[in-house]
Amino acid sequence: MASFAYMPDTHGGPYGQPEPDPERSANFAAQLLGEAAQAERCGFDGVFLPERHARTECMFPSPLPLLAAIAARTERVRIGTDILMPPLYNPVHLAQTTALIDVLSRGRLILGVGAGYHKDYFAHFGVPIKQREGRFEETLEILNKAWSTVGPFAHHGKYFNFEAIHVTPKPYQRPRPPIWIGAFGPKSIARAGRLGDAWTAAPFFDRVENIKAQVSIYREAAAKAGKQPSIALFRDGWLAPTREEAENTFGRLWLEECKFYFKWGMLAPTEDFASESDFTLEKVRGKGHAIIGTTDDWLEGLDHWNTVMGGVDWYVLRIRVPLGPAPGQVLECIQRLGEEVLPRVRKS
Repeated sequence: MASFAYMPDTHGGPYGQPEPDPERSANFAAQLLGEAAQAERCGFDGVFLPERHARTECMFPSPLPLLAAIAARTERVRIGTDILMPPLYNPVHLAQTTALIDVLSRGRLILGVGAGYHKDYFAHFGVPIKQREGRFEETLEILNKAWSTVGPFAHHGKYFNFEAIHVTPKPYQRPRPPIWIGAFGPKSIARAGRLGDAWTAAPFFDRVENIKAQVSIYREAAAKAGKQPSIALFRDGWLAPTREEAENTFGRLWLEECKFYFKWGMLAPTEDFASESDFTLEKVRGKGHAIIGTTDDWLEGLDHWNTVMGGVDWYVLRIRVPLGPAPGQVLECIQRLGEEVLPRVRKS
């Protein structure tokens, strides 16, 4: 049976907005915590956070402090990152902080990670982006050792050298928290199968046949590594009594988000979406790239993606982008999803 996670998007305003003042920042942090608590109340199984930096609309850039706060305000949901970029971190500090979050939540942490792609994030922390692949794999090696090794140990690698790593206390989960790996290209998808406990996938605007080929790469790599394959699928959407209301409330905002990412090269052109003019509600709906509509639209959309992916273990749902919808509308949509969609998917 599939599980459902909610993503409180850490975007808090339009791109390029002025730096937020302290009161606005504190209010937005409270909004994020409120969305997380609402997701738990309404039957979601998890709350997962993105990581973004050095942009004024990203009003809570680091996911780890927010995860600790959510851990203290929830009791049941799994909490995690989707995704965190290990190359931007000191690996020992990352191992220690995530272990403490797992202890604080009594074993609810899922660490979703990826090598990263945004050059400005690497420039922000002074990390050469060309080293991201090597730093990523070496950090995962250190995390696994630090979470499981009793007593101090040394690590001497290409990027990191430590004489006496000693993470204590260890994570609450034994042998360690699950590690999900986000990936887009064939090489990184195969790495998710080789090193991860799940592949966190976010297929944007690619054709179904290409996505199915990516799924095959992942499942084959997981099988070769002796791992049970597991897929967490990220999807955007909005649930409303009518499709027209859903499109007016969320759909047009979401299209503007897509056009922004496309304009700046963060979404690569595909066969179906080669220019900004291709981003229309009709075309997006027809291709199933966002689920924007009624309960029936959601049930049909989730079933479509379950078929495409050959089975989805987790759906990670985002229902807010930088320009909205408004906080009250978001809480209502979380409740509506919990009442109208999640129970029916679980029954089926």
